[in-house]
Amino acid sequence: MRILSGIRPSGKLHLGNYLGAIKNWIELQNKPDLDLAVFMIADYHGITTPFDPKTYRAGVIDQACQYLAAGLNHEKVLLIRQSQIPEHAELGWIFSTITPISWLNRLPTYKEQLEKFPKYNHLGLLAYPALMAADILIYKADTVPVGDDQKAHIDITNEIAKKFNSMFGQTFKPVKALITSGARIKSLQDPSKKMSKSEDEGIALIDSPKVIREKIKKAVTDSGKEIKFDEKEKSAISNLMNIYALLSGMDNKDLEKKCAGKSYVDFKNDLAEVVVEFLKPIQEKYEKLKKDPNYVLDILTKSEKKARIITGSTLKEIKEGIGVE
Repeated sequence: MRILSGIRPSGKLHLGNYLGAIKNWIELQNKPDLDLAVFMIADYHGITTPFDPKTYRAGVIDQACQYLAAGLNHEKVLLIRQSQIPEHAELGWIFSTITPISWLNRLPTYKEQLEKFPKYNHLGLLAYPALMAADILIYKADTVPVGDDQKAHIDITNEIAKKFNSMFGQTFKPVKALITSGARIKSLQDPSKKMSKSEDEGIALIDSPKVIREKIKKAVTDSGKEIKFDEKEKSAISNLMNIYALLSGMDNKDLEKKCAGKSYVDFKNDLAEVVVEFLKPIQEKYEKLKKDPNYVLDILTKSEKKARIITGSTLKEIKEGIGVE
């Protein structure tokens, strides 16, 4: 099994990132059939929407600290910055020459980002999926842990790979999207939207206990008083129950029994303490890593050196296949 996954360095990582992606990465890094795992800080993808160049690099290193604090083992996986592996961008360009515009136009993410940032209507945003396909296929990854909202990008990755194979010979295998239960974590203020790290509506992994308690206290709930898991009729309380269950290891049915007769206020107080206790060891490790940025940079640099051996070999094969090597 070969794995590739990544998150843009825009804002603080939050519980949705952890439960929908990073928690799964940590489990996957210990799989006995794991051949290669590459976890990426997607800093080239991050510049397709507004960013501050004065603080961007520091944000990238800070995200690496959070990855490591959350439990990624740099001795088992490669932790890289996308921008430091030029083969990603080079293969992205090659893929952009065979990817029809109609494939890119149909993706919901492109339209959603345009609605958020109408002034950022540029080629990079449109061609985002071609670079994402390159991120995955440059390592010949066959498994990509993603949230439901990214499933369409895995589909187009497979379409690009299939077209490349048909034009230049069998090179890539199909890629499987690995969807986790945690991918369902939603915004605390609007359970119809996913939790966001670019807006102040999610619980950041490095939020203080005081901030965590305040955010959960202000989280929206549904009408009625019953603490019952029903994502259709009681989406807000179900979202909070999902967080509780995933952090505590409890089943939602058992959680319903545990909370029988409790008010929403009591449940929120309990949930806040579960979150605070769960994040405590992550935050303690994060604070230590943050004080030693050279140590974190060394981990990134060593991983990137190993990654370039793999990406260089793949790109050489691809360039020979298309007749430019």
